[in-house]
Amino acid sequence: MKLKKIPPMVLVIFAVCMVSYSGPMIKGALNAGAAPASVAFVRMLASAILLSPIEFAQMRKHNIPLRINRREGILAVVSALFLAGHYLTWITSLTGTSTFASVALVCTQPLFVAFFSWLLFHEATPRRALPGAGLALLGAVTIALAGMIGSQASASSGEELKSNLLALAGAVLMAGHWLTNREIRRTLAAEIYTPILYFLTAGVLLFALPMDGGFAMPLAALPWMAGLIIGSTLLGHTIFTYALDGVSANVVSFALLGEPVGAMIFSMIFFGEIPTPLVAFGGLLTIAGLAYYLARSGEKS
Repeated sequence: MKLKKIPPMVLVIFAVCMVSYSGPMIKGALNAGAAPASVAFVRMLASAILLSPIEFAQMRKHNIPLRINRREGILAVVSALFLAGHYLTWITSLTGTSTFASVALVCTQPLFVAFFSWLLFHEATPRRALPGAGLALLGAVTIALAGMIGSQASASSGEELKSNLLALAGAVLMAGHWLTNREIRRTLAAEIYTPILYFLTAGVLLFALPMDGGFAMPLAALPWMAGLIIGSTLLGHTIFTYALDGVSANVVSFALLGEPVGAMIFSMIFFGEIPTPLVAFGGLLTIAGLAYYLARSGEKS
């Protein structure tokens, strides 16, 4: 059955499920002995190799010339640096905090996109959306500090706080990636840009491997990596692209708010990982705040 014959909302729901188990698949690979930088490197390199023939076929089909100018090349490198940094911080965060907390925190990136858009491009966020932003930030702070509240300070709580802050750093870096993407996509076709971005990101991560103790990818981690690459990266993100033919980007943004919940469910199934009540409460605040923020930001004046 061709994807175009499937109702767009069905594609969206399926894609959210695929994207949701990104965190659990990565945690499974980490638990099997893989290093964060190695997970990120293999993910990007494999995705680049698998997607490139598809993108180049689309270029031939639509007669898109393979051209990239100096400005686009510089922006592509900057975007790859942001994306590599996002993966390094976010994946490392999964080693010291719950999957639900990490995913909920990294999903706050729309707030940082809005902040940097205001700071750099003077694009104001509608005032009606600000309560949602505040609620989401309150939820993020609750998650970040959850390991230190109601219990004694310990090495484990300190590690959890550090990991939660890394997840927030991952959100900031992803915001930088998306803002750079917005600039480069004004002149460069996605069919050209996507393979270049993935290969550049893999190259950046290759240089990061020595700082993470070298390449570490045990055989036991490979099934988790296969699930991550095929399910989350290729099926999840590719199907979102098809779904955009029938639903708005705002619908996709709302649907992605289900990612932390899906990640929590998959983590409960795979690892018996249950978030503490305070982390769960912070996650719900974050999701509710982001939902309000996106809804009010998308309204016409």
